[in-house]
Amino acid sequence: MESLTYLRGRRLWVVRDFAVWGLPDDAEIVYLGVENVNSVGRLMFGSSSIGGSSQNVSFSDLVDWRGNNLPNSISTARVLFRPRSTKNVHLVGEESSTGFRIARDPAAAGPITVDLFIFETG
Repeated sequence: MESLTYLRGRRLWVVRDFAVWGLPDDAEIVYLGVENVNSVGRLMFGSSSIGGSSQNVSFSDLVDWRGNNLPNSISTARVLFRPRSTKNVHLVGEESSTGFRIARDPAAAGPITVDLFIFETG
């Protein structure tokens, strides 16, 4: 019985017919820099994406199939999707508590329509 209570205690949202127009990044460059100014040394680290334009999605901008707005923040969210065409989409990176990044197959002629399944897992 505890398993059933656990499963029912989590929230789930279904967003139908979501258009994915973003494209995956061509490359992500990771860099390391050293700087010495006025005898003070500094080590800098960062990353930068090149090409593409993945789509940033905030949970607060989504509306589920019943017309309810999603919350601003979802604890340990997981996003699954079902494409409505033969072309696929994928998440870019991991979901955060406020949203996610998504991109479509670059071979698609234009935006891809998907159904989003958003779960609260924790």
